[in-house]
Amino acid sequence: MCYREGLPTKIYKITDFMRRIISISILALVVLAGIRLASSNGNEAVNPEDRNAVLQNAVMTGLDGEEVTLSDFAGKTVLIDIWETWCTPCLRSFPTLQKLMEDFPDDFIVLAVSPGYMDSPEQVREFVENHDYDFTFVFGEKLAQDLNVQSIPFKVYVDPDGQYVESIMGTRGPERDYEKAREIIQRY
Repeated sequence: MCYREGLPTKIYKITDFMRRIISISILALVVLAGIRLASSNGNEAVNPEDRNAVLQNAVMTGLDGEEVTLSDFAGKTVLIDIWETWCTPCLRSFPTLQKLMEDFPDDFIVLAVSPGYMDSPEQVREFVENHDYDFTFVFGEKLAQDLNVQSIPFKVYVDPDGQYVESIMGTRGPERDYEKAREIIQRY
């Protein structure tokens, strides 16, 4: 039996073969996960019949410590935007959301929900103090859990009657995000 670097050749070849199999398996899993994520728009997060119950029972906490519920915004289309301060795509969408609020002041509200994945309440408060957005900022760890949010940004549209309309994982860019929101606002 030949030896290579102190190991029998057959064992070395098996190890090299195993390394390739493991690498290919990991690559396949990553590709499949990417395809699943790319084809998902977030609608699979919660069963359709459960979405309205989750939304109507959601109790979040405002920056002032007061309870916030969707019924506080009855009569307006609500965009629940689940975000964090470190999330670049989340922050890039904020100017578009602000413009929507300015263009539809009587019909639309952004409920910016921090799920507390990595941000502390102090980090969120500091962000809000240093930026001039008219959103209603809240803490909503339980809402994010109940909606089974897997990644952010994650947006949920709610009609003026408090009923689920649509959810979107990620961002489509400023123009497409604006048009999607405008379409939903004008529909209701």
